[in-house]
Amino acid sequence: MSDKENLFEKLDDILMGMFKYSVILGDLGEYVQIIIDLRKNGYSGKSYVFDPKEIQYLRNIKIYKSCSKKIYVSKYNNKNNVYYFLYNDKIEEVRKNFKKIKKIARNIEMTAIDVYKMLLNLNILNPSKKYSKLSIYFSRDTSNYKEILKEIKKRGIFGKPVSGEVKSKDKSKNQPSKDKSKDQPKDQPVYVYMATGRDLSHPKGYTFSFWVCIRK
Repeated sequence: MSDKENLFEKLDDILMGMFKYSVILGDLGEYVQIIIDLRKNGYSGKSYVFDPKEIQYLRNIKIYKSCSKKIYVSKYNNKNNVYYFLYNDKIEEVRKNFKKIKKIARNIEMTAIDVYKMLLNLNILNPSKKYSKLSIYFSRDTSNYKEILKEIKKRGIFGKPVSGEVKSKDKSKNQPSKDKSKDQPKDQPVYVYMATGRDLSHPKGYTFSFWVCIRK
């Protein structure tokens, strides 16, 4: 297997992991995100779910914290191989399934780190740059899990650099004006991998993306 084939196989694993993670969370898992902050001696992770009834605008990695719930926080130190995991026990679905969530989350995080290292080794990412964050997003538009699985098996994954800056705009006309300088993200997306349908558009039943960010 070539390095690039291995890369896409690992992205497949992340996609399937996000699907399982979404299903375990039930109705809460319609919109899920895992963010990995890259550190010198490992990483720290956190995961959110979003309420579809309250969400106003979600584009790329920009999120509205007011309509999100934190599922867990994690930390991995590669010097002593210690993994720290703290889940939100106030959410019943999380409290009942925290062992499964921890196992799936750690697999996703470790595979995402493997993908990041492969991107550096393949020179898809510039090794001289300082990358700060990985962001993994998954959403499903239907509760028919079998249909989503069929789509996942048929889909393709492709990667592309992000052209220009990714900016988020509030679509609500009633919102007061804000200082644009404060809205600028500290971490700038520079590369994205996305799952697509056969016609290179988003699948009908789900959306998946894997972002690599750089410190501005």
